[in-house]
Amino acid sequence: MQTKTFTTKDKLKKWAKNTAGVVLTSVALMGAAQNIEFRFPTPQALSHVMETAPDKFPDGQYKVSYSKSDDIDINDLDYSKMAMVVSFEAQLANRNIKIGGFRPLIEKLADFTYCCTINRTDPAYITASIWVVEPTNPSELEELKEILKKYSVFYAFNDGSGLLTLNNGRVGNGASHMLEI
Repeated sequence: MQTKTFTTKDKLKKWAKNTAGVVLTSVALMGAAQNIEFRFPTPQALSHVMETAPDKFPDGQYKVSYSKSDDIDINDLDYSKMAMVVSFEAQLANRNIKIGGFRPLIEKLADFTYCCTINRTDPAYITASIWVVEPTNPSELEELKEILKKYSVFYAFNDGSGLLTLNNGRVGNGASHMLEI
């Protein structure tokens, strides 16, 4: 595995646009004030999200860990066939209990292609914005829907409208999960 540090988000974006043949293992914002992790399978996925949602990437220094791969096709991700997912985990005040389905959600998504932004700025909670590629196999798609329903707090599948509406957005049961620590 190799690592690379970028002094600005613009340098990271430029690198992501021009890099192929690697699998990203982590992207992290460096700094004392914020601790934000991003997870993307390819530099192209990172570049696409940086272009479409630049406000999700604060200014600062970024560190990228990656491995080389000859098997990557930059067209593997079809952004019109992705589910948007929101998850969290929060520490209850004065109790050794965490609520939220973030951890089991990430574990269950291991068999799916996804990218996510994880915000760990506040030690009391974690929030995550996740994009999951919709499987083409109907049984895998149903499995994904069940996972999102059980562990996310909100999820939406693309219905062709290009918008999040009551027709394609769903509230998940992720807030009902408790973990004693």
